[in-house]
Amino acid sequence: MKYDFPERTESRSPISFHSTFLALVNWSWMWLLVVFASMAHAHSFNESYVYFDVTEDTLAGRIEVTLTDLTRIQQNSKDIETSLSEDEVRAAADEFYAYFQERMQLSHEGQPYQIEFDDMTFFGTKVDKFAQFHFNVLGIEQTPTTIDMSYDGLFSDVDPTHRGYALIGSNTRNDMDENERFISLIFAPGDGVKSLYLNDEPTKDIARTFFEHGVWHIWLGFDHVLFLLTLLLGAVMRIENSHWVPSESVRESLKETVKIVTVFTVAHTITLCLATFEVITLPITLVEAIIAISIAVVALGNLIPRFHASSWKVVFLFGIFHGFGFANVLEPLGLDPARKALGLATFNIGVEVGQLAIVLVVFPIFFALRRLTAYRVIGLQFGSVALIAIALFWFIERTVGGFPGLGIATAGLVN
Repeated sequence: MKYDFPERTESRSPISFHSTFLALVNWSWMWLLVVFASMAHAHSFNESYVYFDVTEDTLAGRIEVTLTDLTRIQQNSKDIETSLSEDEVRAAADEFYAYFQERMQLSHEGQPYQIEFDDMTFFGTKVDKFAQFHFNVLGIEQTPTTIDMSYDGLFSDVDPTHRGYALIGSNTRNDMDENERFISLIFAPGDGVKSLYLNDEPTKDIARTFFEHGVWHIWLGFDHVLFLLTLLLGAVMRIENSHWVPSESVRESLKETVKIVTVFTVAHTITLCLATFEVITLPITLVEAIIAISIAVVALGNLIPRFHASSWKVVFLFGIFHGFGFANVLEPLGLDPARKALGLATFNIGVEVGQLAIVLVVFPIFFALRRLTAYRVIGLQFGSVALIAIALFWFIERTVGGFPGLGIATAGLVN
């Protein structure tokens, strides 16, 4: 349905490389300290939410979507320049109601429910301004304990990376109130129909849901993937007379790969746990900036083989911040505190499974190509240079969006 809306580096000396490496690290931390001292929490979660309020004989709720995403829906494009205003959203209310009536389907025992939208409100957050589309579910005489639900907020035609969350905001039948941080379902592209438990969610379903989200997060988290690929580039090589040479055996390369992945896993698991239980938390923008710069530092290490022997220290250090990054994704999902350990454990297992899948695909390719000159020149060297460029772009993008002065200074240093 179409909706109509209103209107190498061998020529350089080791000293030069060493100076470059240290300069990048020192420069990065200097700017990170500046950002840490002045930043506010800001992050685009790329998510929408469906809340349900349950009583014995009624079922109502609301869909919460950012004005940015509503603009993407209206323009049928992920890339926009200016978001809609509240007045513009109100003017297009009927069209948005029709959009979400089609994209959210509810039923029980094969019988569909009709959804009726009757109000619209707005509220601001550090993420973005949200519109709330309030609705009632019609045709309910006695509210069931389970309903079937499908939700395709922006997946199929606007933004496949978008995620939708269903939550039970309140339930008078079990005296549950203000439950707005504890997710029940996560919707991703192609998920189809899922069972939504209106009273309480079985433990196995919590475990499955968080496991799936962990896998998808590592696969869709391009910065985490690039960090892992940057590490694996040198895992199929070894250092001889301060130069990269191909590894002699699969066992040797696998040993290096296991060491890297284990160190990374231990580091990010520690901070994921600490952040999830709110022992230590860091601003989202700081974490994302350090994750970006971690790619640049590791890639620069690929250009300086003598630094590779100490790569595990770098991996551990930055793995700590990647753990905070995972926690920032887990935190807005929410979970009953009594079952937070289960959600944390299964989410982390999902991250590790997703990470292992990437290693199983990439390692054989890198190992098969390791003896080729093209691998050492194009893959290891030019590839690392490209990764540095991407990482620095992300670093600037993630730290200076709201700080023009810092942006000009950082861009000047990079240029």
